[in-house]
Amino acid sequence: MPNLSALKNDILSIKNTGKITNAMQLVASAKLRKIGKKVLDVQEYMDDVYRVFSDIISNSSTESKFLRNEEIEIKKTLWVVINSNLGLCGGYNNNVNKLVINGFKPEDQVYTIGTKAISTYSSRKMKIKKSITNVDIDFTNSQAKEIGNDILAYYSSGEFNDVCIVYTKFINNVTFEPRILKIFPIIKSKVIQTDSKKVNYTFEPSAGEVFDSAVNIYLSTMVYGCVIESQVSEQASRRVSMENATNNGKELSFNLSIKYNRERQASITQEISEIVSGASALQD
Repeated sequence: MPNLSALKNDILSIKNTGKITNAMQLVASAKLRKIGKKVLDVQEYMDDVYRVFSDIISNSSTESKFLRNEEIEIKKTLWVVINSNLGLCGGYNNNVNKLVINGFKPEDQVYTIGTKAISTYSSRKMKIKKSITNVDIDFTNSQAKEIGNDILAYYSSGEFNDVCIVYTKFINNVTFEPRILKIFPIIKSKVIQTDSKKVNYTFEPSAGEVFDSAVNIYLSTMVYGCVIESQVSEQASRRVSMENATNNGKELSFNLSIKYNRERQASITQEISEIVSGASALQD
């Protein structure tokens, strides 16, 4: 006789799991709607800040510890990596970590944002400079400023001569790409002019001094924008993953239910046949 009780337990287990994945999908959708309202404003703000600082950098005639006229030899990189605190979000964390692992040098260190980054790099024996775990959809400018101050202190002291932020760029609700944003040093030849007509500005004091004085604003803005885009991408990735898991569970439950009904019908038919055969034997 087929093991109908095992099939019934499998169906029940899949349905219960489906309730959990559906609930997580709804939560991720709610968080996505909440933080999704921020992302367009953040992207516009980042573009404006980048445009202003591009003009400052382009008009700077001198080098500083933050600005360079040409490429330098990269000796030690600080990787600022943005991961999630929770799992079940598809390849969101893995895609970002691949970029870091492929470019990581033995002397490099990682500044982790998110508990998943801590576990990933600790297991690989990669040195973690500092860890931040209190980042969620309510990330604030003050938190971004604290992270920016850390990065600025590490770079200004000469401990690192290269700083990169690795995050997930939000494009739309189903498309998000892992990216590396080079923060320091800034190479003037690589600064893109955002205006169609170049405007010559006069800075007092010099453009280089203005940049050195306002670099913390530039840095905190970049950190804030990268974290917000990563948070939106995380929720979108989780929503898609949980939706797929829920749909797959429904399909699997449906197929198992058909199998259960067929085997149950075959079992009933076999029992009827045995009863009929027994009755015929008694008559004979």
